Amino acid sequence: KGTYNGKEYSETVTVTVDIPTEEIPSITVGEAIDANVGDVVTVKGIVGPSLVNQKGFYLIDDSGVIAVILPETELAKVQLGQEVILRGTRAIRLDDDKTVFGQTNLDACEILVNNYGSHDYSTATFITDKTPADFYALDANEDHSTEVYVLTATVTVEDSQYYSNIYITSGSIKIRLYSSSATQYNWLKAYAGQEVTVEIAACNWNAKDYYTGCVLAVR
Repeated sequence: KGTYNGKEYSETVTVTVDIPTEEIPSITVGEAIDANVGDVVTVKGIVGPSLVNQKGFYLIDDSGVIAVILPETELAKVQLGQEVILRGTRAIRLDDDKTVFGQTNLDACEILVNNYGSHDYSTATFITDKTPADFYALDANEDHSTEVYVLTATVTVEDSQYYSNIYITSGSIKIRLYSSSATQYNWLKAYAGQEVTVEIAACNWNAKDYYTGCVLAVR
């Protein structure tokens, strides 16, 4: 019921709440990370920040962080901070002719349950005792793609007529952020030239011999 400018309007609506009749068995994010490649797993966690240049998000709980790839129709069903149960295939993104580790992820995911809510994602497994130099030195032959680091560094943007890139820099250390162009990080470009503390995931979607970063948040 509402009144505006001397006029009144009212309407009765019916709200239907669908409550699952059965609990869907699920595992933790940490258990999904430890699953065998090719296994189909059902995982419960909080929808974290989106992937950049990939369709998906980071699924996070107290036990870990993993990249989730899913169709746009499924992605449209969720928002940051919601608690979900999803099903996907434990996978590693890697070109056949490469010898580096690649990118751990859950592929072709389907949202089974959305418990909604507005939850802060857990930072329990985030690594806080490393430097930008440590991140830069990560060995691409080892799996660091389920790790999130908390680093203090400067946001640096390079724009030219033909391309733009964005980095996290500290002295001579220059960590490239995975993207097709810096425009995918327009929200982060607002901090260009400033020293900030960021949550940054190590990623290697293109099977390079080094890790790039995906910034989840500026603290």
